[in-house]
Amino acid sequence: MDPTADGDALWPTRYLTGDRLVVVRGNGATGAPPTPAPAWPGTAPSAAVEGMAAVGRWWHQLDGGQKAVLVVLLVLLTGGLGLVVPLAGVLAQRELEQRGTRPAALPPGRPPSPEAVLASWDTLEARVAAAAGRAWAETQREPSWHSPHLAANRAAFDGAAEVDAIVDLALRIQRTRYELGPRPAGPAAEYWDRQRTALDRAAHQLGRRADALIRHRDQAAALSVELRHLADLERLERSAVAVDDLTLATAAGGPGEPRLAQVADDIAAVRRAMTDLVDLMTRTRAPLVDPPPPLPERDRPS
Repeated sequence: MDPTADGDALWPTRYLTGDRLVVVRGNGATGAPPTPAPAWPGTAPSAAVEGMAAVGRWWHQLDGGQKAVLVVLLVLLTGGLGLVVPLAGVLAQRELEQRGTRPAALPPGRPPSPEAVLASWDTLEARVAAAAGRAWAETQREPSWHSPHLAANRAAFDGAAEVDAIVDLALRIQRTRYELGPRPAGPAAEYWDRQRTALDRAAHQLGRRADALIRHRDQAAALSVELRHLADLERLERSAVAVDDLTLATAAGGPGEPRLAQVADDIAAVRRAMTDLVDLMTRTRAPLVDPPPPLPERDRPS
């Protein structure tokens, strides 16, 4: 299975805040001591460049005879135009290997925090950390999160601590990626590819925890809508009493048309929906209590 395949992951499209990649701790502060920004690995390559680089790595894995046969076939079948694909792959791979540009420019002044450096790289782990922080911040802004209906959820779930754990793991992945450095030439390149794949896999596994926070936030938003509906229906229930009294009082000789039964049914339906949402939010926390995904051997403490 391709370790970079996201499937139904939410974080790849939910990591920007105000069109910017911002990594913050769960309480909104960075908290950790500042460190200087390293010079590697620069901004994350696009999916197209990554795909072409994979073609280049595949080309390098072929022996001389296999390359010769493939070149002859491409010349015969495509008139030589097909040779553009492996050539572009080799160039893309070389670009990724030699890319040593600095991260995005950081604000001048005091040394940036580790979270700011992480955000400036725009790597997989940076996007995951940014998505987690954004999801928790948006959850706290939802009216439903502060309602009595979620009192048990608030007591049982520390979202700030979960965001901090995700950011810490993202920083560890970032540090290992920096230590890995550019792709070497020769036999070591294969081992470099394996370690980079392992780092990308760890970042995607971490993304599952960010997705759980995002789904938690979406359910809080849905519950906020249901709470507004409930408030409207309860207001209409109170007014319906007065309306029905007036209808009966002003009727010429027959009963009015009370609507209390219909309003009561609507209120009961909304309350059932709210109960279902609260139960769903409780189940959504399950992925957040799993142990963190393992990192490559080289990053584990001795």
